[in-house]
Amino acid sequence: MLSRGAVRLGWLRPDIADAATLAGWHGLLAPEEQARAARFHFDSDRRAYTAAHALKRQMLAEHGGLPPEAWRFTTGAAGKPEVDPALGRSWLRFSISHCRSLVACAVAATDDVGLDVEAMARPALTPGLADRFFAPKEAAMLRALPEAEQASAFLQIWTLKESFVKATGHGIGLGLERFAFALDPPRLLFAPPETGALAEWRIAQWQPLPGHWLALALRRL
Repeated sequence: MLSRGAVRLGWLRPDIADAATLAGWHGLLAPEEQARAARFHFDSDRRAYTAAHALKRQMLAEHGGLPPEAWRFTTGAAGKPEVDPALGRSWLRFSISHCRSLVACAVAATDDVGLDVEAMARPALTPGLADRFFAPKEAAMLRALPEAEQASAFLQIWTLKESFVKATGHGIGLGLERFAFALDPPRLLFAPPETGALAEWRIAQWQPLPGHWLALALRRL
């Protein structure tokens, strides 16, 4: 059983899974998840969605004492996925994220958790986007870096921000400019009062695969 303050993290490579593995993942999903997977136009997106939701179910099963197929979910006011209270396991918190070449899931006990993964292969990331969406302190930090380092640093900040808003449950409606991160080491510099004290937050970030960034945010409740 997970202890409070601990986080279990797992990830998968959907792009290299064979047909039998994909079929196994698909079989774990609820009918509505299977239907949504079928609606993806590109096979790579369908693989990523299927892998992420199968991983979520497998990891919850390991810590919650129910088979992977038995888990049901609800959404909070801002759309944050949660374990259905009717299952009696609302103390389990989770977050998933996926891109075409990497999916990940984090599971925690009681504490709020948020996770994001991104690949460097996504469209060009420029300081102009940071000026538009990030806090001024973050945009200035990016512009001060050598041009060759800016795209990777942008992605680092982006994944940190995504993991943070997922953990808070507010989503991007919180306002990406209302909080800021520093890098090396990654840490939260400031945030709005409704997200709690800075001391409540634990932040981690690394590259599980070359060309990918993963960020994790945990808030002790």
